[in-house]
Amino acid sequence: MDELGAEAHVTLENGMVKKERPLKSYRHPELDSRLRTERTETEARLMEDARRHGVNVPEISSVDVNSIMMDRVEGKKLRDNLEVQSFQSLGKNMAYLHETDIIHGDLTTSNIIVGKEVNIIDFGLAFRSQRIEDRAVDIHLLKQVLESSHPQKADEMWESFLEGYS
Repeated sequence: MDELGAEAHVTLENGMVKKERPLKSYRHPELDSRLRTERTETEARLMEDARRHGVNVPEISSVDVNSIMMDRVEGKKLRDNLEVQSFQSLGKNMAYLHETDIIHGDLTTSNIIVGKEVNIIDFGLAFRSQRIEDRAVDIHLLKQVLESSHPQKADEMWESFLEGYS
């Protein structure tokens, strides 16, 4: 596994996942350093809080200035494993997450790993909010992804998600 996203570079090291925020040369060096550090700390803190509240997320082993080392979650991305029970479990996990006032910010079928259990990954855009509107936007994104990427199963998966969320 070696993935380069807009905000982070994800690699596998000694069986662990390393998510590192690389230097952005287009930003002022002090601003870049502060943003990368703050975003890394926020992501790690929100994942740890989510885990303490019963949400299935990878366990973090260490946090550095610009990187997070975490357990590798075995399984397939939800987009490649569309099963009703997975969406019901995702709904339950999202309800726990929202009860903790954590908004994922990027809830797509690519940010869910289905293995022994359903795990939510990539909290790079996550934040805290008590606003119902923010929770609704989180959930609405998933519905849009289902309708655009998985139209043949969207209704069934959506109903299953809502059942778990309620």
